[in-house]
Amino acid sequence: MRDDALLEVRDLRIDLRMAGGRIGVIDGVSFEVMPGEVLALVGESGCGKSVTALSILRLLPRELAIASGDVLFRAAPGGPQMNLARLPADGAEMRRIRGNRIAMVFQEPMSSFSPLHTIGNQIGDVLRLHRGLSGAALRTAASALLDRVGIADPGRAIDRYPHEFSGGMRQRAMVAKALACDPALLVADEPTTALDVTIQAQVLDLLRRLQSDLRMAIIFITHDLGVVAQMADRVAIMYTGQIVETGTVRDIFKHPKHPYTENLLQAVPKLGRLRHWRDLHPIRGAVPSLYNLPRGCTFHPRCNAFISGLCDREFPVQRNVDAHHSVSCHRFGEARPAKVLA
Repeated sequence: MRDDALLEVRDLRIDLRMAGGRIGVIDGVSFEVMPGEVLALVGESGCGKSVTALSILRLLPRELAIASGDVLFRAAPGGPQMNLARLPADGAEMRRIRGNRIAMVFQEPMSSFSPLHTIGNQIGDVLRLHRGLSGAALRTAASALLDRVGIADPGRAIDRYPHEFSGGMRQRAMVAKALACDPALLVADEPTTALDVTIQAQVLDLLRRLQSDLRMAIIFITHDLGVVAQMADRVAIMYTGQIVETGTVRDIFKHPKHPYTENLLQAVPKLGRLRHWRDLHPIRGAVPSLYNLPRGCTFHPRCNAFISGLCDREFPVQRNVDAHHSVSCHRFGEARPAKVLA
């Protein structure tokens, strides 16, 4: 890990608490985000991307809990790191960070906004809490935020309710609320999933422009590799609560190492002239249930490069391909001792 990292997640483990005990949901996730960098978390639904993001802001539902690991965040450039995983989720210090230095854009804005309050009132809550604004100054600031994200006639739009906005406008309003305090880190949880292609492109363009203007870092959660190619600097591939490969966008798209990453890329349609067309190769099977994870490498039942007696018995060790590229797969690197399941 680099000393100047904005965010460092170290060996994060999250458990699902049940009457009969605990089940691991996130198992030893580690990554870093540098100032101004866009990191994409990629994987199929159910791989743990959103749970990882919610744990950073300490917004996990009651049945989930951080079992171990660290979430180290540097609130100011050159300042000390604070361990968010050790702060009370509802404590004053966490509330000062959440929505202020770290903000989040949720997947479905209609369920994230209150239907009982106007858009301006809900954006105003952030400005009131973190900037101490009120009255005319608060209204002016909320209107300026809506104007920044491209909503027409923002002076009137702040008095509308969420149901009076289209899907694209609601997502823009959610971005405006997230950017109210110029956060150092924005967590975007599949912010374009519920939008049509045209509006999706507009929202992505908006996020790219704002990220450049504000020099903020973004954790972009998605399963759309086309979005990754447009938005990200680095990519972390997740599977069953673990990061199986990390690298730059070029590393992942041009030189994928993990079979899961290769399969994700092969499942993406490629348009072009007839001689460049190829058949799609969907990943066979499905993401396994947390209640019945396979032994060894959890991807081995779906893997075309499966090594009998190894992949189904041992956890692969994370190995460095180069300075910026790492992979957890038995096919790469020198043989090292691995944990053997009983």
